[in-house]
Amino acid sequence: MQARTIDPRDQTTEVVDPAYRVFFWTGMECEAWELSEADLDEVLSWIAANSAGRMHSLWAVTRSLGEVELVRLRGFDPTAPVDTWPRWSAETPS
Repeated sequence: MQARTIDPRDQTTEVVDPAYRVFFWTGMECEAWELSEADLDEVLSWIAANSAGRMHSLWAVTRSLGEVELVRLRGFDPTAPVDTWPRWSAETPS
């Protein structure tokens, strides 16, 4: 992990009601969900209640000009090349 102080005045926009995507993995198959109108604690609770022991990945969703962009918050994608994921991602419990 790297940490540094920042000037919070550099931000240009803010999303006050984000959406999240959750992918539950069973082998190479995934079940995808989008959650909204919830804060991160509610999303994490929902994941715990619905994972049924499956590994998962959690993403924040941003939308701009018709594009959907995902920002990984936790978990991993077993279909991605191994070198694109941090060393610890596969060790993180779901």
